[in-house]
Amino acid sequence: MKKDSVDEAIDLYVTERMVRGKESASSHFLACIYLKQQRWEIAEYLQRICGMTRYYIDLATVTRNPFKGPEIAWLGTMLCLAAYAVMLISMEEQRTLGILLLSGVMVNACYLMRRVAAKWCELHVMVAIYDEIVQITEHELESMA
Repeated sequence: MKKDSVDEAIDLYVTERMVRGKESASSHFLACIYLKQQRWEIAEYLQRICGMTRYYIDLATVTRNPFKGPEIAWLGTMLCLAAYAVMLISMEEQRTLGILLLSGVMVNACYLMRRVAAKWCELHVMVAIYDEIVQITEHELESMA
């Protein structure tokens, strides 16, 4: 039983859950586990899935801030460019360049905010789906005992 097979089972549930819903994904997830594993390996496999999913939840919780990553550098660059554009707008002979630069910064800022919001929503959905996997595996382990 390798880490890849555990990740494959988790990925199977996540993709199925995104497309068809919780009930269908749950039944296919459990059917896949019972068909791929030997009878004596099922409990250990479910425990490994539960542990790996908890690890993914902890990892996602640590990275919950959507500005961790390249977005913060992009935001800093846009703020510097916006300050420079405002300075150019204050000069009579460079006003057109400043207006164009500031409008470009504003367009990129809107794109960044949309991207951060989408990333934030996707992260919360993934945490919720991982939590469902933990609940399914714990329920199945309890019913086996």
